[in-house]
Amino acid sequence: MTTLKAVVRTMRADGFYPFYIRVTHHRASTFIKTDKMVTRKELTKSNEIKDPFVLQFCTQRILEYNEKLNKVNIEHWTAKEVAEFLLKEEADSCFSEYARKHINRMTDRGQQCNARNYELALQHMEHCAGTMRMMFSHLTSNFVDR
Repeated sequence: MTTLKAVVRTMRADGFYPFYIRVTHHRASTFIKTDKMVTRKELTKSNEIKDPFVLQFCTQRILEYNEKLNKVNIEHWTAKEVAEFLLKEEADSCFSEYARKHINRMTDRGQQCNARNYELALQHMEHCAGTMRMMFSHLTSNFVDR
């Protein structure tokens, strides 16, 4: 189970404390740096957040990270791998989902023969890729040529 918490570590030379999100997974911790900073007076004695803006930002970010983690199996990952996954942008979209939507639209318009051809082609591509969830990044020229 992964635990996420907003924390400060050490004070910088200019007197500000940068905020981090601590990722704890299998008793190992790593930190994700945020762009938020506070001064000593915006922290409690136990270095907890008092600033409502920073608190809201960190809480929102932790909720986004939890939602992202709930979509994948991270049981055998390290804390560093979890942090890298959280920082990775979701720029890659699922080609299989897009193709199925397109095939369904074709079927709704009465183009059953064409839709069936596309469906068979998609199934063949997924079989070659070894996954039922092909991403657009998998569609390289070498893969398509195969």
